[in-house]
This record gives sequence, C-alpha cells and structure tokens, in this order.
Amino acid sequence: MDLRYDDNINNSVENPIDSFLLLTNPRVAVEYDRNAVIYSLEYSLSHGNYLDGGRASFTDHALTADAEWEISNRQSLTFGAAYLDIHEEFNDQVANDLESLIYERDRYRESNLFATYSYGAEGARGHLDLTLGVTDRNYIEELIASDRRTPYGGAALSVNIGGKTALLAQLDVRSIHYDQGISAITERDNREASLMIGGERETSQFTALLLAGIVRKYFDNNDIQDYQRPRWIAALDWRPTETSELTLSAERRPVDSVDTLANFVDATSGLVGWQHAWSEKISSNAYFRYTEADFTGTDVQQKSRRWGLTVRYQFRPWMDIRSGISALNQQANEEDLTYDRNQVFLGFDASY
Repeated sequence: MDLRYDDNINNSVENPIDSFLLLTNPRVAVEYDRNAVIYSLEYSLSHGNYLDGGRASFTDHALTADAEWEISNRQSLTFGAAYLDIHEEFNDQVANDLESLIYERDRYRESNLFATYSYGAEGARGHLDLTLGVTDRNYIEELIASDRRTPYGGAALSVNIGGKTALLAQLDVRSIHYDQGISAITERDNREASLMIGGERETSQFTALLLAGIVRKYFDNNDIQDYQRPRWIAALDWRPTETSELTLSAERRPVDSVDTLANFVDATSGLVGWQHAWSEKISSNAYFRYTEADFTGTDVQQKSRRWGLTVRYQFRPWMDIRSGISALNQQANEEDLTYDRNQVFLGFDASY
C-alpha cells in the first residue's frame, strides 16, 4: 500500500493538477508440484483512489497461469496464459518495457496464450527454447488507439563454450493485425522478424549480456516503407561487494504505436541503477532511465528522462516500510507532448 503525492496527474503541459493517491496492490500466488508437472497461478489487483484532483479511481487486474511438464530429463513443455485489465500509472516501479516508457498507456484488456518447448538438461552444454503464442489487446473507451491481434513465435539457443561463458542466438517473429473498426486510419498491418546473436558471461561478481542483430518490418500497405534497422540488447550487473549492485542496460527495438498517425515507434532506452544495503534493515534503490522515440510516419520525436530513489526499512521480517521520490521529464518537438511529472510516496510491503 502506498500514499503518493503526484503534482501532474493528467500529464498537463500547463496548469497541472495535483492530487494525493492511495494505491493498494494485493497479490496472491499458488503453486502445486506434482513431480512431473508444476502448476502455478498468480492474481494481483491494483486499486488507486485519487483523494482530490477530480480524476476517477481505477482498479487493475492481472491473472497469470502456467503448467510446466517435464517430459524427460532433457525435454520440457510449458503452457501459459495471462489476462490483464490495465490502466498503467506512472510511478517509481515503472515496467521495464519500452512501450510503458514512451507513453502512459490507455486502459486496455489483453489476453495471451503461449506454449514453449525446451530441450537441454540442467547443466548441459546446449539449451534450446521454441515458443508459439498469440496476444490480443482491446482498448476500452479509447478513440485513438487501435485494437490488435499478434501471433508470435521465437527460438532461443544457448551453447556453453567453457566456464561461465555461453554463445546465444535469438530469433523472434510476429504478425501484427490491427482492427480498423469505424476509424479511417491508415492500414498498418505488418510482419516483423528479428535475429540477434551474442553472448553471456556470469561470475560471482558480474553478469554480462550482449545480443545484436537486425530487425525488419514488412507492411501490407505499399504506402508505408518497410523498416530495417539494428536491433540490440545489452546488460551488465556488477556486484563489487555483497551489499551493493550496479546495473547498466540498453535496448533498441520497434514498438507498436498507440498513436494512429504513427506507423510504429523506433525506440532506444538506457538504464543506470544502483542497489545498496546500508545495514541488515536499511537498503536503497536508485535509477536513471533515458529514452528516445521516433514516431515513424510523423515528425514527432520524443525524449524522456526518468529517475527515482527508494529507501526501505525492514520493520519486521515480513514487512518493509519504504519512502522515496520519482520523476519524469518528457521533451518533444510538439509542445503538447512536453511536460514534467513528479511523485513522492510513503508505503509498506507485507508478505505471508
């Protein structure tokens, strides 16, 4: 549960509206192990109540379930499903995906089904994952964003070349189908494929990951130029001491656009984070993230800076009290997309 003060709840350029927000987020998880099959189920609810400012309260739901079947000591099969009813709010725990970093999401419902086949025993030199799935997203009372269906597939190969080092290869494909509805927006259905190769090394002090390659988008509409750009992911976790960890990460990829005027968003983001335990009971987490977004098909370019600091105190073994600040500075070449937003908060986490 959090009590937050937000100085710009509507992302306003001028005359921002401030408000206190009471945010409650209970979560329950269940796991059932039947030796060869492990079932898991998780449900979380997030309810936000604006105490002033005139903005309506919201309630989000997230339900995920999966079953992992161990066929043999080398093969396993996982089936998964998820249902989301979301109104993503800017806060200090912003999701680590580029879509939520580019804009505050509109309310939507999303369902996801997938199956993953894995080959490779634990500790084996090679490991292969093959995934097939489909995602449906439907926006609620939203005239700008378009509903979409996205069948997808992927393959990930890891080969240990000795010690703590592995070579990696990753192939991802998806087909994005937008619902035109009654809107006269440009048809943006497309097929996307990305191939990256790289490596990973893990020691007691650091974990390093680098994947680089190319991504291509092929549009059904001949008036939209096909897209081909570099695609990469880089991450470094450095643990110089047992009580401190430094995180560096960066990513570039195309993102589906909520803005119907843009064909998609060419997005790049980088993160610097630092976690430190000052004592057995007191710890802190600080981060800074920079994101650049080019809304292709338009002249809009956006740059955003997010930073935050959270301090935790372990009041009891089952309860943490925390306080902190988070901030967003968004710049764009269109004035109505330029604004600042800041929050301070006090809350606690309890578990059983």
